[in-house]
Order: sequence, then structure tokens, then C-alpha cells
Amino acid sequence: MPCYVIRRIQVTHCKRGPDRCEQCRQMNAERICLLDVCPPHPGEVQRRVTQVTVAGRPAWREYDVVRSFEDEAEARQYAASEGIEDVEL
Repeated sequence: MPCYVIRRIQVTHCKRGPDRCEQCRQMNAERICLLDVCPPHPGEVQRRVTQVTVAGRPAWREYDVVRSFEDEAEARQYAASEGIEDVEL
């Protein structure tokens, strides 16, 4: 399974999200991000999750945000140059 995917996500401060966290409400914005779905110490740190495809089947994986992109063109260009095939915008 590839360890990096690109997704459009709501950027938040913590896993509680904008409904329950004031800091998340203040920074609540949708962005296109490079996500590491193979983070260190899975299950030992509370993280948000995203759906990915593993061996043709959907699976939920924890992730860390590696970087964000300004627009779809930049994200697609990065994906093409790095060989990232799992891109959902």
C-alpha cells in the first residue's frame, strides 16, 4: 500500500473538530493536502482517519498532514512528479 495520498480535507486543530473545539473553529478551512497514511506509532497517538483502498478494498487509516497545496493544479503536478496515484479532490 502506498503511504502517501492527496485529499481535500477540513484542516483542524485536533480530532474533536470544529463542533467541539474553539481552536478548530477558528482555523476551520478546506485545503488540499498530502497525507501520510503510514504514520509512526499507529494506534498509540490519537489521529484523524481517512478512507483509502488497500488490495482493492476500502480501509480506514490514520494520517498525518505532510503539506498543503495552493490549488488543484499544484496538487496534481506534485502527484505526477512523485508517482502518487491516490488523489481525491
